[in-house]
Amino acid sequence: MRRFILISSTCLVLAAGSCPGPIEYVYVKPEIPGETLTPCPISDRRPETVNELAILATEHLRSAECANGKIEAVAEVLQ
Repeated sequence: MRRFILISSTCLVLAAGSCPGPIEYVYVKPEIPGETLTPCPISDRRPETVNELAILATEHLRSAECANGKIEAVAEVLQ
């Protein structure tokens, strides 16, 4: 057991002397295309008929698809 303690302490002293200096961490910012960071348009129309309500629902569906596509694009960049 004494040999183990002497050998391990010697190895620690030798290993500590071989380090070149403090470790520097460099944070890398991922490149995300500018178009991906623009908001998707949301309609602010006020429907008065059933047809206008259907058009508004379609516009909102397209906005949601646009947002989901941008979320998927960001997820691909981050992976």
